[in-house]
Amino acid sequence: MQPDAKIVRAVLLGDRGAFAALVARHERAVWATAWRILRDDHAAADASQEAFLQAFNRLGDLRRSERFGVWLLRIARRESIRMARRRAREPSRSLDEAEADPSQDHFPSTRLSADAEDLLAAVARLPEHERLVVALHYLDGRPVAEVAVALGRPVGTVTKQLSRAIGRLKTITKGVIG
Repeated sequence: MQPDAKIVRAVLLGDRGAFAALVARHERAVWATAWRILRDDHAAADASQEAFLQAFNRLGDLRRSERFGVWLLRIARRESIRMARRRAREPSRSLDEAEADPSQDHFPSTRLSADAEDLLAAVARLPEHERLVVALHYLDGRPVAEVAVALGRPVGTVTKQLSRAIGRLKTITKGVIG
């Protein structure tokens, strides 16, 4: 598995397909970041897509390519907040109005359990470097060695960050997890 920095360089050199590897690597973490703010699966997917689009278009502005994941999560957070504010300004429609308009698809939002919501909230409170390793390892299911390569960090550093993150999560959630 190539580090993010190497893939970013490939994209900047014109390999547009290399960006797909970054999307695949970070999509769950970006979605979870967006969902935490928006609390809606479809809106989180929209915000995630917009965050990746913005990241692709602004990739040349990234000063430290090894910090792509952190940078991307910041973009996702900003985009989610922007989308939440826009949704709050839009007038809501009653269910009767929604049923009267058959051109609109109305999907019920899939809700996470209260425990899952609490855990995502706790993860969002972690320092950025810990939030990123937790997202890549636990949300994306990447082995520690892959996370280390992707972030350009030693395996021991990633292991220590995961350990500290779990400790913080236990404290934040008051021992409910783990």
